[in-house]
Amino acid sequence: MSQKRQSKNNESINNTYLKIAVKECVRYIFCREGSKIPIKRAEILKHIQSVCETPSNQVNNVIVEANNVLKTVYGYKLIQVDAKSGVQYIVVLHDECNSLHSSVSDLQQRRLLNAALTHIYMSGGTVKEDDMWKFLTETGLLEENDYAGRKLLINMITRQMYLQYNKVGDGELARNVFEWGQRTIEEAPKMYLLKKMAEAFDKSPGHWCEQYKEATEGT
Repeated sequence: MSQKRQSKNNESINNTYLKIAVKECVRYIFCREGSKIPIKRAEILKHIQSVCETPSNQVNNVIVEANNVLKTVYGYKLIQVDAKSGVQYIVVLHDECNSLHSSVSDLQQRRLLNAALTHIYMSGGTVKEDDMWKFLTETGLLEENDYAGRKLLINMITRQMYLQYNKVGDGELARNVFEWGQRTIEEAPKMYLLKKMAEAFDKSPGHWCEQYKEATEGT
């Protein structure tokens, strides 16, 4: 067999293995994405190496191709997020949706999340913790001493990267604040939130000039 033919056969075998690894990578990502918890690159690496025996130097190619499949076939994409413990990814919609996309199935929890995200958006991007609890209590979405509901926002929703919960300031000025998480930044349709506010207060979206400008930028 000539070297040229041998090289072509090896390339064909490599492409076949790559396709298998990409398919398995996509399957693994979808299985993990159900929890909305960020997926560690090291976990993807470990999985495709154990299942497909993918060489370490091919992992980047596999992830890139898997991301292409997510975009073109399923309408999703991988986003690399900041993490203290290595590279992590979340899976978000490739194109902006005309409603708030969330995996939260419990209706009350979904309302709680939507209200919190809207309040942050309408407040300029940051809401102090005490102000958030006051707002959610006044809207009837959270009982005054509903610590389980508070824990849901602070822990689970934060881990899923819909929200950020951070301490700012030092000493007596220190306080905890809520901001949009990376998943919300990537997926939340700002005009949808603004229209919901407009409906609630019987006003046009343009009534809130700053938010309206932000929502229409790039459209």
